[in-house]
Amino acid sequence: MNISFKQLGVIKEGNIKFNDLTLFCGPNHTGKTYAMYSLYGLLDKDFEVHFDFVKELVEQLVEKNIYKIDLKEIVEQYFDSMIQQIENSFHARLPRLFSVDNSEFVSTKIELELEQKFLLENAKKNVWARKLSLGKHKDWFLNIEKLANQTMVSLTLRQKGIPNGFLIATISNLIVELIFSKISHRCFILPAERTAINLFYKELSSIRNQLLHHAQKDNINPMEVLQDIIKSRYAEPISDYIEFLNNKDVLKRNKSEFTTISQDIQKQILKGKYKIDRDGDIYFLPYRSGNKELPLHFTSSTIKSLFGLVFYLNHMAHKNDCLMIDEPELNLHLDNQRILARILVQLVNAGLKIVVSTHSSHFVRELNNLIMLNQSFSKKTELTKLYGYAEEDKLDSNSVSAYLFDKQKIIPMEIEPNEGIIAKTFDEVISKLNQSSNDIYYAIQEELEDETDD
Repeated sequence: MNISFKQLGVIKEGNIKFNDLTLFCGPNHTGKTYAMYSLYGLLDKDFEVHFDFVKELVEQLVEKNIYKIDLKEIVEQYFDSMIQQIENSFHARLPRLFSVDNSEFVSTKIELELEQKFLLENAKKNVWARKLSLGKHKDWFLNIEKLANQTMVSLTLRQKGIPNGFLIATISNLIVELIFSKISHRCFILPAERTAINLFYKELSSIRNQLLHHAQKDNINPMEVLQDIIKSRYAEPISDYIEFLNNKDVLKRNKSEFTTISQDIQKQILKGKYKIDRDGDIYFLPYRSGNKELPLHFTSSTIKSLFGLVFYLNHMAHKNDCLMIDEPELNLHLDNQRILARILVQLVNAGLKIVVSTHSSHFVRELNNLIMLNQSFSKKTELTKLYGYAEEDKLDSNSVSAYLFDKQKIIPMEIEPNEGIIAKTFDEVISKLNQSSNDIYYAIQEELEDETDD
Protein backbone atom coordinates (compact mmCIF):
# COMPACT_ATOMS: atom_id res chain seq x y z
CA MET A 1 0.00 0.00 0.00
CA ASN A 2 1.23 3.46 -0.92
CA ILE A 3 -0.08 6.50 0.93
CA SER A 4 0.32 9.99 -0.51
CA PHE A 5 0.21 13.04 1.79
CA LYS A 6 -0.29 16.67 0.80
CA GLN A 7 -0.52 19.60 3.22
CA LEU A 8 -0.46 17.39 6.31
CA GLY A 9 0.79 19.58 9.13
CA VAL A 10 4.30 20.71 8.18
CA ILE A 11 4.44 18.14 5.35
CA LYS A 12 3.78 19.74 1.97
CA GLU A 13 3.97 16.48 0.07
CA GLY A 14 5.29 12.95 0.25
CA ASN A 15 4.57 9.29 -0.37
CA ILE A 16 5.01 6.32 1.96
CA LYS A 17 5.00 2.62 1.10
CA PHE A 18 3.76 0.64 4.08
CA ASN A 19 6.14 -2.31 4.38
CA ASP A 20 7.02 -5.03 6.89
CA LEU A 21 9.41 -2.51 8.45
CA THR A 22 8.75 1.17 7.78
CA LEU A 23 11.33 3.65 9.06
CA PHE A 24 11.00 7.41 9.54
CA CYS A 25 14.12 9.57 10.07
CA GLY A 26 14.82 13.28 10.02
CA PRO A 27 15.30 16.42 12.10
CA ASN A 28 12.83 17.57 14.74
CA HIS A 29 9.60 19.30 13.67
CA THR A 30 9.58 17.79 10.17
CA GLY A 31 6.29 15.85 10.35
CA LYS A 32 7.31 12.35 11.41
CA THR A 33 4.68 12.26 14.16
CA TYR A 34 2.03 13.62 11.76
CA ALA A 35 2.77 10.75 9.38
CA MET A 36 2.91 8.09 12.11
CA TYR A 37 -0.36 9.18 13.72
CA SER A 38 -2.05 9.35 10.31
CA LEU A 39 -0.81 5.87 9.43
CA TYR A 40 -2.03 4.64 12.83
CA GLY A 41 -5.51 6.03 12.21
CA LEU A 42 -5.67 4.67 8.68
CA LEU A 43 -4.50 1.14 9.45
CA ASP A 44 -6.59 0.84 12.60
CA LYS A 45 -9.56 1.93 10.48
CA ASP A 46 -11.66 3.46 13.25
CA PHE A 47 -13.75 5.57 10.88
CA GLU A 48 -17.10 5.03 9.21
CA VAL A 49 -17.41 4.33 5.51
CA HIS A 50 -20.76 4.47 3.73
CA PHE A 51 -20.40 2.97 0.26
CA ASP A 52 -23.04 4.29 -2.14
CA PHE A 53 -23.73 0.90 -3.73
CA VAL A 54 -24.53 -0.69 -0.34
CA LYS A 55 -27.82 1.25 -0.11
CA GLU A 56 -29.46 -0.90 -2.80
CA LEU A 57 -27.94 -4.03 -1.28
CA VAL A 58 -29.49 -3.21 2.11
CA GLU A 59 -32.90 -2.58 0.56
CA GLN A 60 -32.80 -6.06 -0.98
CA LEU A 61 -31.61 -7.60 2.29
CA VAL A 62 -34.41 -5.96 4.32
CA GLU A 63 -36.97 -7.17 1.82
CA LYS A 64 -35.73 -10.76 1.45
CA ASN A 65 -33.82 -11.31 4.77
CA ILE A 66 -31.18 -13.24 2.80
CA TYR A 67 -28.87 -11.74 0.21
CA LYS A 68 -25.65 -12.80 -1.50
CA ILE A 69 -22.95 -10.50 -2.78
CA ASP A 70 -20.01 -11.29 -5.04
CA LEU A 71 -16.81 -9.58 -3.91
CA LYS A 72 -15.34 -10.00 -7.39
CA GLU A 73 -18.21 -8.06 -8.97
CA ILE A 74 -18.01 -5.38 -6.29
CA VAL A 75 -14.28 -4.89 -6.74
CA GLU A 76 -14.46 -4.81 -10.53
CA GLN A 77 -17.37 -2.38 -10.59
CA TYR A 78 -16.76 -0.09 -7.61
CA PHE A 79 -13.07 -0.30 -6.68
CA ASP A 80 -12.09 3.28 -7.56
CA SER A 81 -15.13 4.80 -5.87
CA MET A 82 -14.54 2.61 -2.78
CA ILE A 83 -10.97 3.90 -2.50
CA GLN A 84 -12.16 7.47 -2.84
CA GLN A 85 -14.83 7.02 -0.18
CA ILE A 86 -12.27 5.48 2.21
CA GLU A 87 -10.00 8.47 1.58
CA ASN A 88 -12.85 10.91 2.22
CA SER A 89 -13.95 9.12 5.38
CA PHE A 90 -10.42 9.08 6.73
CA HIS A 91 -9.91 12.75 5.90
CA ALA A 92 -13.04 13.57 7.90
CA ARG A 93 -11.57 11.70 10.85
CA LEU A 94 -8.25 13.58 10.96
CA PRO A 95 -9.38 16.38 13.35
CA ARG A 96 -10.60 13.78 15.83
CA LEU A 97 -7.42 11.73 15.41
CA PHE A 98 -5.23 14.72 16.27
CA SER A 99 -7.78 16.34 18.61
CA VAL A 100 -7.73 19.69 16.84
CA ASP A 101 -10.21 21.99 15.14
CA ASN A 102 -11.62 20.92 11.76
CA SER A 103 -9.95 23.89 10.09
CA GLU A 104 -6.49 22.35 10.62
CA PHE A 105 -6.94 19.84 7.80
CA VAL A 106 -9.06 21.73 5.28
CA SER A 107 -6.24 21.67 2.71
CA THR A 108 -5.00 18.17 3.55
CA LYS A 109 -5.22 15.50 0.90
CA ILE A 110 -4.50 11.80 1.43
CA GLU A 111 -4.56 9.33 -1.43
CA LEU A 112 -4.24 5.54 -1.35
CA GLU A 113 -2.71 3.39 -4.05
CA LEU A 114 -3.75 -0.26 -3.77
CA GLU A 115 -3.42 -3.31 -6.01
CA GLN A 116 -6.92 -4.44 -6.96
CA LYS A 117 -5.94 -7.96 -8.03
CA PHE A 118 -3.82 -8.58 -4.92
CA LEU A 119 -6.61 -7.46 -2.57
CA LEU A 120 -9.23 -9.59 -4.31
CA GLU A 121 -7.03 -12.69 -4.19
CA ASN A 122 -6.49 -12.15 -0.48
CA ALA A 123 -10.21 -11.58 0.11
CA LYS A 124 -10.94 -14.91 -1.57
CA LYS A 125 -8.76 -16.73 0.96
CA ASN A 126 -10.56 -15.24 3.95
CA VAL A 127 -13.03 -17.43 5.82
CA TRP A 128 -15.88 -15.67 7.59
CA ALA A 129 -18.58 -16.92 9.92
CA ARG A 130 -19.70 -14.01 12.04
CA LYS A 131 -22.89 -13.12 13.87
CA LEU A 132 -23.39 -9.50 14.88
CA SER A 133 -25.51 -8.45 17.84
CA LEU A 134 -26.52 -5.09 19.29
CA GLY A 135 -24.80 -4.07 22.51
CA LYS A 136 -24.81 -6.82 25.12
CA HIS A 137 -27.73 -8.65 23.57
CA LYS A 138 -26.96 -12.27 22.74
CA ASP A 139 -29.47 -12.44 19.90
CA TRP A 140 -27.75 -11.68 16.61
CA PHE A 141 -29.32 -9.48 13.95
CA LEU A 142 -26.90 -10.09 11.05
CA ASN A 143 -25.00 -13.21 10.00
CA ILE A 144 -22.14 -13.09 7.51
CA GLU A 145 -20.66 -16.22 5.96
CA LYS A 146 -17.93 -16.76 3.37
CA LEU A 147 -16.07 -19.94 2.52
CA ALA A 148 -12.38 -20.16 1.71
CA ASN A 149 -11.32 -19.56 -1.90
CA GLN A 150 -14.70 -18.15 -2.83
CA THR A 151 -15.89 -14.61 -3.52
CA MET A 152 -19.56 -15.11 -2.61
CA VAL A 153 -20.67 -13.68 0.74
CA SER A 154 -24.00 -14.63 2.28
CA LEU A 155 -25.85 -12.10 4.46
CA THR A 156 -28.78 -13.11 6.66
CA LEU A 157 -30.90 -10.50 8.45
CA ARG A 158 -32.67 -11.94 11.47
CA GLN A 159 -34.27 -8.93 13.16
CA LYS A 160 -36.74 -6.45 11.72
CA GLY A 161 -36.67 -2.75 12.45
CA ILE A 162 -32.90 -2.26 12.19
CA PRO A 163 -32.41 1.23 10.66
CA ASN A 164 -31.19 1.12 7.08
CA GLY A 165 -28.51 3.73 7.80
CA PHE A 166 -27.05 1.52 10.51
CA LEU A 167 -27.07 -1.51 8.19
CA ILE A 168 -25.38 0.50 5.42
CA ALA A 169 -22.59 1.56 7.79
CA THR A 170 -22.21 -1.95 9.23
CA ILE A 171 -22.09 -3.74 5.88
CA SER A 172 -19.81 -1.10 4.35
CA ASN A 173 -17.29 -1.64 7.12
CA LEU A 174 -17.60 -5.41 6.77
CA ILE A 175 -16.79 -5.09 3.06
CA VAL A 176 -13.77 -2.94 3.91
CA GLU A 177 -12.62 -5.58 6.38
CA LEU A 178 -13.08 -8.40 3.88
CA ILE A 179 -11.50 -6.76 0.85
CA PHE A 180 -8.90 -4.59 2.52
CA SER A 181 -7.79 -6.98 5.26
CA LYS A 182 -4.20 -6.81 4.01
CA ILE A 183 -4.08 -3.09 4.78
CA SER A 184 -6.33 -3.19 7.83
CA HIS A 185 -4.32 -4.03 10.94
CA ARG A 186 -4.83 -3.92 14.63
CA CYS A 187 -2.38 -1.26 15.68
CA PHE A 188 -0.57 -0.62 18.93
CA ILE A 189 1.44 2.56 19.32
CA LEU A 190 4.15 3.43 21.81
CA PRO A 191 4.21 7.24 21.78
CA ALA A 192 7.27 9.28 22.66
CA GLU A 193 5.45 10.36 25.84
CA ARG A 194 5.17 6.76 27.09
CA THR A 195 7.64 7.09 29.98
CA ALA A 196 5.64 9.85 31.66
CA ILE A 197 2.30 8.21 30.86
CA ASN A 198 3.48 4.92 32.40
CA LEU A 199 4.06 6.83 35.63
CA PHE A 200 1.03 9.10 35.75
CA TYR A 201 -1.81 7.26 33.98
CA LYS A 202 -3.48 6.50 37.34
CA GLU A 203 -3.39 10.15 38.33
CA LEU A 204 -4.89 11.09 34.96
CA SER A 205 -7.63 8.53 35.48
CA SER A 206 -8.23 9.73 39.06
CA ILE A 207 -8.60 13.35 37.96
CA ARG A 208 -11.02 12.29 35.25
CA ASN A 209 -13.14 10.34 37.72
CA GLN A 210 -13.23 13.27 40.14
CA LEU A 211 -14.39 15.63 37.41
CA LEU A 212 -17.04 13.16 36.30
CA HIS A 213 -18.26 12.84 39.89
CA HIS A 214 -18.61 16.61 40.22
CA ALA A 215 -20.30 16.79 36.82
CA GLN A 216 -22.94 14.26 37.87
CA LYS A 217 -23.43 16.10 41.15
CA ASP A 218 -24.04 19.36 39.28
CA ASN A 219 -26.32 17.70 36.67
CA ILE A 220 -23.83 18.10 33.84
CA ASN A 221 -23.76 15.49 31.08
CA PRO A 222 -20.79 13.24 32.08
CA MET A 223 -20.08 12.23 28.48
CA GLU A 224 -19.55 15.87 27.53
CA VAL A 225 -17.17 16.30 30.47
CA LEU A 226 -15.29 13.12 29.57
CA GLN A 227 -14.87 14.28 26.00
CA ASP A 228 -13.69 17.68 27.19
CA ILE A 229 -11.08 16.45 29.68
CA ILE A 230 -9.63 13.66 27.57
CA LYS A 231 -10.25 14.08 23.86
CA SER A 232 -9.65 17.80 23.78
CA ARG A 233 -6.21 17.47 25.37
CA TYR A 234 -4.66 14.44 23.69
CA ALA A 235 -4.38 13.09 20.19
CA GLU A 236 -6.06 9.68 19.86
CA PRO A 237 -2.80 7.68 19.93
CA ILE A 238 -2.04 9.23 23.33
CA SER A 239 -5.58 8.64 24.60
CA ASP A 240 -5.46 5.07 23.32
CA TYR A 241 -2.21 4.44 25.19
CA ILE A 242 -3.70 5.82 28.41
CA GLU A 243 -6.74 3.58 27.92
CA PHE A 244 -4.47 0.58 27.32
CA LEU A 245 -2.73 1.15 30.66
CA ASN A 246 -6.04 1.46 32.46
CA ASN A 247 -7.23 -1.81 30.88
CA LYS A 248 -4.04 -3.80 31.50
CA ASP A 249 -5.63 -5.82 34.35
CA VAL A 250 -8.08 -7.30 31.84
CA LEU A 251 -5.57 -7.55 28.99
CA LYS A 252 -3.02 -9.45 31.10
CA ARG A 253 -5.30 -12.51 31.05
CA ASN A 254 -4.45 -12.97 27.38
CA LYS A 255 -1.34 -14.69 26.05
CA SER A 256 0.49 -13.60 22.94
CA GLU A 257 2.54 -15.71 20.55
CA PHE A 258 5.48 -13.33 21.01
CA THR A 259 6.20 -13.97 24.69
CA THR A 260 9.59 -15.53 23.92
CA ILE A 261 10.80 -12.35 22.23
CA SER A 262 9.36 -10.34 25.12
CA GLN A 263 11.47 -12.41 27.49
CA ASP A 264 14.55 -11.57 25.41
CA ILE A 265 13.96 -7.86 26.11
CA GLN A 266 13.74 -8.57 29.82
CA LYS A 267 16.84 -10.78 29.83
CA GLN A 268 19.10 -8.80 27.51
CA ILE A 269 18.13 -5.19 28.25
CA LEU A 270 16.15 -4.95 31.49
CA LYS A 271 17.84 -7.72 33.49
CA GLY A 272 14.56 -8.35 35.27
CA LYS A 273 10.82 -8.67 34.79
CA TYR A 274 7.64 -6.68 35.40
CA LYS A 275 4.84 -7.60 37.78
CA ILE A 276 1.34 -6.16 38.14
CA ASP A 277 -0.24 -6.52 41.58
CA ARG A 278 -3.92 -6.85 42.48
CA ASP A 279 -4.36 -3.09 42.59
CA GLY A 280 -2.98 -2.73 39.08
CA ASP A 281 0.29 -1.16 40.23
CA ILE A 282 3.39 -1.93 38.18
CA TYR A 283 6.51 -3.33 39.86
CA PHE A 284 9.89 -4.43 38.57
CA LEU A 285 11.81 -7.44 39.88
CA PRO A 286 15.53 -7.26 39.03
CA TYR A 287 17.22 -10.61 38.52
CA ARG A 288 19.44 -11.67 41.45
CA SER A 289 17.73 -9.26 43.82
CA GLY A 290 16.10 -11.83 46.05
CA ASN A 291 12.69 -11.14 44.46
CA LYS A 292 12.71 -7.59 45.77
CA GLU A 293 9.92 -5.65 44.05
CA LEU A 294 10.60 -2.08 42.99
CA PRO A 295 7.68 0.26 42.24
CA LEU A 296 7.92 1.56 38.69
CA HIS A 297 8.60 5.14 39.80
CA PHE A 298 11.68 3.87 41.68
CA THR A 299 13.27 2.30 38.60
CA SER A 300 15.50 3.57 35.81
CA SER A 301 14.13 5.47 32.83
CA THR A 302 14.85 2.44 30.62
CA ILE A 303 12.60 0.23 32.73
CA LYS A 304 9.88 2.87 32.75
CA SER A 305 9.94 3.35 28.98
CA LEU A 306 9.90 -0.35 27.96
CA PHE A 307 6.94 -1.51 30.06
CA GLY A 308 4.39 -0.95 27.28
CA LEU A 309 6.42 -2.88 24.71
CA VAL A 310 7.00 -5.87 27.00
CA PHE A 311 3.35 -6.01 28.08
CA TYR A 312 2.14 -5.74 24.47
CA LEU A 313 4.36 -8.60 23.33
CA ASN A 314 3.30 -10.73 26.30
CA HIS A 315 -0.45 -10.25 26.08
CA MET A 316 -1.67 -8.47 22.95
CA ALA A 317 0.44 -9.01 19.83
CA HIS A 318 -0.71 -11.26 16.98
CA LYS A 319 0.74 -11.95 13.55
CA ASN A 320 -0.04 -9.29 10.92
CA ASP A 321 -0.71 -6.71 13.64
CA CYS A 322 1.14 -3.40 13.41
CA LEU A 323 3.42 -2.12 16.16
CA MET A 324 4.40 1.55 16.00
CA ILE A 325 7.20 3.00 18.12
CA ASP A 326 8.07 6.67 18.30
CA GLU A 327 11.78 6.88 19.18
CA PRO A 328 12.57 3.30 20.28
CA GLU A 329 15.99 4.53 21.40
CA LEU A 330 14.50 6.54 24.28
CA ASN A 331 16.59 6.14 27.46
CA LEU A 332 18.67 3.31 25.96
CA HIS A 333 22.45 2.99 26.05
CA LEU A 334 24.00 2.49 22.60
CA ASP A 335 24.46 -1.25 23.19
CA ASN A 336 20.80 -1.62 24.12
CA GLN A 337 19.74 0.37 21.06
CA ARG A 338 21.49 -2.26 18.95
CA ILE A 339 19.86 -5.09 20.89
CA LEU A 340 16.41 -3.55 20.46
CA ALA A 341 17.03 -3.14 16.72
CA ARG A 342 17.73 -6.88 16.49
CA ILE A 343 14.63 -7.71 18.53
CA LEU A 344 12.39 -5.58 16.31
CA VAL A 345 13.79 -7.35 13.24
CA GLN A 346 13.00 -10.68 14.90
CA LEU A 347 9.43 -9.45 15.33
CA VAL A 348 9.26 -8.49 11.66
CA ASN A 349 10.52 -11.93 10.65
CA ALA A 350 7.95 -13.52 12.99
CA GLY A 351 5.04 -11.72 11.31
CA LEU A 352 4.54 -8.32 12.97
CA LYS A 353 4.48 -5.13 10.94
CA ILE A 354 6.73 -2.48 12.51
CA VAL A 355 6.71 1.30 12.00
CA VAL A 356 9.53 3.21 13.71
CA SER A 357 10.45 6.88 13.96
CA THR A 358 14.03 7.38 15.09
CA HIS A 359 16.80 9.95 15.61
CA SER A 360 19.41 7.30 16.36
CA SER A 361 22.20 6.61 13.87
CA HIS A 362 23.24 3.60 15.96
CA PHE A 363 19.78 2.05 15.66
CA VAL A 364 19.83 2.50 11.87
CA ARG A 365 23.41 1.24 11.53
CA GLU A 366 22.46 -1.96 13.36
CA LEU A 367 19.54 -2.41 10.95
CA ASN A 368 22.08 -2.04 8.15
CA ASN A 369 24.21 -4.81 9.66
CA LEU A 370 21.16 -7.10 9.66
CA ILE A 371 20.38 -6.20 6.03
CA MET A 372 23.96 -6.95 4.97
CA LEU A 373 23.90 -10.26 6.88
CA ASN A 374 21.04 -11.34 4.64
CA GLN A 375 23.58 -11.56 1.78
CA SER A 376 25.93 -14.43 1.00
CA PHE A 377 29.66 -13.83 1.45
CA SER A 378 32.62 -15.99 2.46
CA LYS A 379 33.14 -14.66 6.02
CA LYS A 380 29.46 -14.52 6.90
CA THR A 381 29.48 -17.49 9.30
CA GLU A 382 32.65 -16.27 10.99
CA LEU A 383 31.36 -12.72 11.54
CA THR A 384 27.90 -13.88 12.58
CA LYS A 385 29.44 -16.01 15.32
CA LEU A 386 31.99 -13.35 16.32
CA TYR A 387 29.36 -10.65 16.91
CA GLY A 388 26.62 -12.86 18.32
CA TYR A 389 24.08 -12.61 15.52
CA ALA A 390 21.40 -15.25 15.03
CA GLU A 391 19.66 -16.57 11.93
CA GLU A 392 16.43 -14.74 12.85
CA ASP A 393 18.32 -11.42 12.96
CA LYS A 394 18.70 -11.24 9.18
CA LEU A 395 16.63 -8.57 7.44
CA ASP A 396 15.50 -8.70 3.81
CA SER A 397 16.03 -5.27 2.23
CA ASN A 398 12.85 -5.75 0.17
CA SER A 399 10.80 -5.79 3.36
CA VAL A 400 12.06 -2.35 4.42
CA SER A 401 10.91 1.13 3.47
CA ALA A 402 12.81 4.13 4.86
CA TYR A 403 12.04 7.84 4.59
CA LEU A 404 13.79 11.11 5.38
CA PHE A 405 11.52 13.89 6.60
CA ASP A 406 13.14 17.20 5.72
CA LYS A 407 12.34 20.55 4.08
CA GLN A 408 8.58 19.87 4.31
CA LYS A 409 8.87 16.72 2.20
CA ILE A 410 8.95 12.95 2.68
CA ILE A 411 11.96 11.70 0.73
CA PRO A 412 12.54 7.96 0.09
CA MET A 413 15.92 6.76 1.36
CA GLU A 414 17.95 4.38 -0.78
CA ILE A 415 18.27 0.82 0.50
CA GLU A 416 21.02 -1.38 -0.90
CA PRO A 417 21.22 -5.11 -0.03
CA ASN A 418 25.02 -4.87 0.31
CA GLU A 419 25.01 -1.62 2.28
CA GLY A 420 21.65 -1.12 3.96
CA ILE A 421 19.79 2.17 4.41
CA ILE A 422 21.70 5.13 2.98
CA ALA A 423 21.10 7.52 5.88
CA LYS A 424 22.81 10.70 4.65
CA THR A 425 21.07 12.77 7.32
CA PHE A 426 23.10 11.01 10.02
CA ASP A 427 26.32 10.86 7.99
CA GLU A 428 26.31 14.62 7.40
CA VAL A 429 25.82 15.42 11.10
CA ILE A 430 28.51 12.92 12.16
CA SER A 431 30.89 14.33 9.54
CA LYS A 432 30.33 17.90 10.80
CA LEU A 433 30.86 16.76 14.39
CA ASN A 434 34.10 14.98 13.47
CA GLN A 435 35.30 18.00 11.52
CA SER A 436 34.57 20.45 14.35
CA SER A 437 36.21 18.13 16.89
CA ASN A 438 39.32 17.81 14.74
CA ASP A 439 39.53 21.57 14.14
CA ILE A 440 39.23 22.36 17.86
CA TYR A 441 41.70 19.63 18.86
CA TYR A 442 44.39 20.58 16.34
CA ALA A 443 44.00 24.30 17.09
CA ILE A 444 44.72 23.57 20.76
CA GLN A 445 47.65 21.30 19.87
CA GLU A 446 49.21 23.93 17.59
CA GLU A 447 48.99 26.54 20.34
CA LEU A 448 50.55 24.17 22.87
CA GLU A 449 53.37 23.42 20.44
CA ASP A 450 53.96 27.14 19.87
CA GLU A 451 54.15 27.72 23.64
CA THR A 452 56.65 24.85 23.96
CA ASP A 453 58.82 26.27 21.19
CA ASP A 454 58.86 29.64 22.95
